[in-house]
Amino acid sequence: MMDFNELLSFIEGFKKNRKESPVVLDEDDFLVLKLYKVEREESLYQEGKKNTIDKVTQRDDFFKQIIINKNEISEIQKYISFDNLTLKKELKNFSELQNIQNENLSMTSSLPVGVDVNRTTFIDHKKYCNYLDHLKKIQNIKQKTSSIVKDKFNVLNTEEVDTSAIFSNVGYIVNGFEGKYIKLSRWDRTFIKNFMDEQIKDGFYKLTIKETLPLYKESIKEIISIGKEMLELNNNKTTLKSFSKNKLGKEMASLEGCWQLYFDRYLRVMLMSYKEFYSQFVFKPMLGYDKDSRPDFLAVDIYNNVDIIEIKTHKTILFRKEKGRDSYYPSADLNKSIFQLNKYMDLRSGNINLSKIENEYTKALIKNEKIYRPRGILIISSMPHISAEKIDEETSVRLEKEIKKLKTTYNNIDIILFDELINNLENYIQYIEASLDSQSDNS
Repeated sequence: MMDFNELLSFIEGFKKNRKESPVVLDEDDFLVLKLYKVEREESLYQEGKKNTIDKVTQRDDFFKQIIINKNEISEIQKYISFDNLTLKKELKNFSELQNIQNENLSMTSSLPVGVDVNRTTFIDHKKYCNYLDHLKKIQNIKQKTSSIVKDKFNVLNTEEVDTSAIFSNVGYIVNGFEGKYIKLSRWDRTFIKNFMDEQIKDGFYKLTIKETLPLYKESIKEIISIGKEMLELNNNKTTLKSFSKNKLGKEMASLEGCWQLYFDRYLRVMLMSYKEFYSQFVFKPMLGYDKDSRPDFLAVDIYNNVDIIEIKTHKTILFRKEKGRDSYYPSADLNKSIFQLNKYMDLRSGNINLSKIENEYTKALIKNEKIYRPRGILIISSMPHISAEKIDEETSVRLEKEIKKLKTTYNNIDIILFDELINNLENYIQYIEASLDSQSDNS
């Protein structure tokens, strides 16, 4: 580190080269120096060498002079280049970032008599050192990534690296191949969380429903919209094929197939109490059933209970009116679906392909026969199709009560209507939006 004698030698060299003394004040403890800026006037090649001519003038914007305590001089080389008594590029940039416009730069907490404190900036050494450390880290990343970017992506062969290149390629630096990225430490995660909280609070990001629920390509509102369109579908195969291909990305020729595809993608949004979903591919054929007969979904809730979910269609009739009487009874389709689901609920670990289960704890639950008599969920019918007969408003209210009775009739089976599921999600979305609006109003 520099001491006072070295500083004096720089000052003497400046006097000799520039024919001017930079010293404004020299007291027992303090030294006040003028600060300069350098402008290149021309470069000449003479005798095979490049000679430059620089114009050195006193600064006239900010930091015209620097106040130094002779006893606190060791760190000064971080701030000043003493060949021409100029600001280091880093300090100049730091000062502009800090919006500093004062005439004097003080490297010490006290000032000599006659220096105006209101026209003086006392440098925050800790903050400046943090800034230098930040620049050093950026430079290290740029050095590591520049060759990668140039080799893999940069058709223009430039060395410039922006943040997108850094973040998209940082995995190569750490692991050496694509698809593997840095694991975040606990402190990193805390920093990112606090940073995003502040960004949202300050209004830089508008919090939407898409960020509050599991992230899908589509927004949650689009998922609801697709579901509502499906409630209007009938059994026309041409329409079903066109709709499923355009909206769900795969062609299906049956209503049940379309709903299966829809829930394959979005059921975890509809039933948020579940943390894991596995579709039909996880089940082996069950004894006593046709080869292709197997449950639609295996689901694991937040309490690690394993449940079975069976899906029919929104057009399945739930009730039929008894002839000659003013009473309704469960339809044959409903009874058949209940019977089928009951059979599925006799599930054993041998009926499940454990290699398809991703979560190790869930795999252990199934392996240890912890899923005996799981709960069954039957998604079936919709309000316009609960009865085969035409119903008026009074009958509709009556059948709604019958549905509530139905939900408590079957042991360990929950019956959910398709439109009920979609409407519940829509109501939840509206509640979240209202909550967010309320929060933004209060901020």
